[in-house]
Amino acid sequence: RAAAEAERLRGLEGERARREADDARLLGAVAEAAAGLSAARAETATVLTDAVASVLVDLGFPTGIFAVSVGRRAAAADEPAIELDGDACAFDAAGADLVVFVLAPNPGEPARPLARIASGGEMSRVALAIKQVLAEADETPTLVFDEVDAGIGGRSADPVGRSLWALGRRHQVLCV
Repeated sequence: RAAAEAERLRGLEGERARREADDARLLGAVAEAAAGLSAARAETATVLTDAVASVLVDLGFPTGIFAVSVGRRAAAADEPAIELDGDACAFDAAGADLVVFVLAPNPGEPARPLARIASGGEMSRVALAIKQVLAEADETPTLVFDEVDAGIGGRSADPVGRSLWALGRRHQVLCV
């Protein structure tokens, strides 16, 4: 037993080197996949931004208030990282990107994360716009909107109603 243990200990350095090489190879594959996914997300974010912004204008919002922001999370010192564009980025099963919907509802203010600043009515109308854009590919049978009519008047109510009607042709639409 002692001889077998001594042999195992002598081979530890070689095993460690093999595992480090394997780790480097796998991290390279992750970086390559994450870079491809990031490029596709950036391209799709531009298309989605334009489409949703157009619908939001129809729903009574000013132009240029919505965007899809694609960024990356910097890796902490104690977590695995991949190198993308010269930066050490954290990653998980969904890739290395942070995708955030941002909104600039007031003129002159910078865009901030929708989840942090939007009122219930704004959030519902943005969700309505996103669902309208994605309705062709979305197989969700039931869509629920809360306060979709909050803070809108006659000019804005008509497009909101038309949008809900159009969604109702392919989905069950519930409005609270």
